Amino acid sequence: MNDTFTDLYNEFMVFVERGDEAGARKFLIDNLTKFPKDVQDKLTFAFFEEALTDEAKSITDIAELQKQGLEAMSQIDKAKKVIEDQVKIKDLKAKLSK
Repeated sequence: MNDTFTDLYNEFMVFVERGDEAGARKFLIDNLTKFPKDVQDKLTFAFFEEALTDEAKSITDIAELQKQGLEAMSQIDKAKKVIEDQVKIKDLKAKLSK
């Protein structure tokens, strides 16, 4: 391992030991080009994979909200139908009792 990589690694580990995920991420992004090419490739892939995972989670969350919205609309339609039927029954009873 060359000195530059060792220095970068040691600086990175300070963030890890503190549990500072945001700081570690910023450090890796800011210093990406200072790492060896194979490490750059792995970091790039890791960030890409994380972005895809976040996007998929967002899509899943949106789909779940849409599903809940459709279920709520279905329940509202059913309730509306029951109310309309009750109004028709009431009107029919009123006409029959005249």
